[in-house]
Amino acid sequence: MADPLISSTGKAGLTVLGISIAGLTPQIDAGVLVAATFGALIFVFTNKEYSLLVRWLLLIPSIVAGITAAPLTASLITVATPDEVKARLPIGALVASAVVVKVLMSFASDPGAVFRALLSSVSSLFKGGGNAK
Repeated sequence: MADPLISSTGKAGLTVLGISIAGLTPQIDAGVLVAATFGALIFVFTNKEYSLLVRWLLLIPSIVAGITAAPLTASLITVATPDEVKARLPIGALVASAVVVKVLMSFASDPGAVFRALLSSVSSLFKGGGNAK
């Protein structure tokens, strides 16, 4: 019979560790912390560009980035959606933690690529992409 990936003792230890960290940071909203953690796990499980060890090492920075960028990301989502939709901070944390590390890693590998993509998307707006008649 195969051993489980994490034993029940390990799961209990991780749970206690998570609760302890959440208790030590009372200024962080619990929903934002949980959403940032799940966003970071989405990054770890779906990004196949990096090795498994690198992805697990990027888990903590992804959580921190998700918590930090949650207000900005939530406001960007609110602006991009219809007026009756208002993104809350946990949604911003989930999206930010899943995306921000990937964006930063691609920026670190080729800083010009981010600016070229941004410039091409902005220039396409002005090249007759509108609905003018």
